[in-house]
Parts: sequence; C-alpha cells; structure tokens
Amino acid sequence: MKFAKIFGIVLFALAGIAILSLVFRSYFEEGPGSHTPKISEVLTSQLIATTSQGGFLDKSAEAQPEIAAPFLGNSAPDFELNDFDGKPVRLSSFRGKPVLLNFWATWCPPCKKEMPDLERFHEKYGDKIIILGINWNDDPPKARELLRDAHISYRNVIDDLGKAFVEYQLTAVPTSFWIDEQGVIRGVWNGAMDTDTMIAGFQKTTNSIGNLGDH
Repeated sequence: MKFAKIFGIVLFALAGIAILSLVFRSYFEEGPGSHTPKISEVLTSQLIATTSQGGFLDKSAEAQPEIAAPFLGNSAPDFELNDFDGKPVRLSSFRGKPVLLNFWATWCPPCKKEMPDLERFHEKYGDKIIILGINWNDDPPKARELLRDAHISYRNVIDDLGKAFVEYQLTAVPTSFWIDEQGVIRGVWNGAMDTDTMIAGFQKTTNSIGNLGDH
C-alpha cells in the first residue's frame, strides 16, 4: 500500500510537470492569447540597427506616434523643465526639428567625457538639430559651473525632481534619445557616445544630415 501511494504521487507530479511544460511552451513560442505584435517584432533587420549600447529605427520604418512612451517608434513623452536661467522649456516646442535628448550629471564621468563631442556636434549641426541636455539628480550650482568650464553652448534643463527621468524609465546616465521632426523616438543610446555616433544616428533616423561621408 505504501509503495502504491508513493508511486501514485510520483505519477501525479510527473503529469503536473508535463502540463506546465506545455503551458510555458505555448506561452513563449505562440504568445498569450491573441497577441498583437509590437513594432519591434514586425520590422525587418534593415529597419532596425542595434548595438550593445542601443538601437535605431530607420526613418522609413513605420511608427506608432499615437502612443507616448520612451521606446523606439513611439512619441517622446512631453515634459516642461526650467533651464539654468529659470526659463521653462517644453520638449514639444521643438516639433519640426530633430532633437537629441541627453540625460547627464556632474558626478557621472562618462557624461563629462561625451560633453565635448556633444558641443562639437552642436557647433556643426545646431541650425538643423536641437541638443537638449537634462541634468538629473544633481547640484545646480555645480552643474552650472561644469557647463561654463566646458564651454557648453547647447541648451540644458534641470530635472531636480526626476520628472523626466521617471517618464523615460531610465536607470542610469548618460542616456540619449534621437527624436525625429514629428516627435517620434528613433534612437536610444546607453552610455557615452562620440560625434560620429550622433551623426550616424541622425543619418539613419532623419533626413536632417546627408549620407555618410558628406559631413
């Protein structure tokens, strides 16, 4: 009797494992119910370029601008923050021009490393593309001093309460977003970047800069 009872328990456990494996296989291979593919799942590799640090959605790729979310193909979440002169700056006010959104802090070495490249990009393409720096979780006087000492001329705003940081679901700085003329996020980059990365990003995602080699 005891052996039969144990044998029955083992059979019941094995049956349960088999059922669970079928459920998980169905979920991960076929998706839960009537799954609607996200934009990243239906685009071809030619329309999305990815690296270990980020990705870019080609300017010819379909987008979903009706959804405001910090992801490729969605509208960039709007916000209004004050610059270092106390003047309010709203992201959507730049609509009609591409924007490079760059989150940074003075205590972040990679942020300071990429600043000269951002400034060089601004000096060359500032008439076509807006660079907007967002200083997060920082001491404003110290941030102002860094901008002055680094001779930064592109516009910067203060996110002292973390409003934009939360809206964009960030976990670290520096993080940058390439936003097209219609306000759609076309590129995301985690970590420091150089001027060539900025240029290549906009060449893939907008018509604001010519083909590679034209700059």
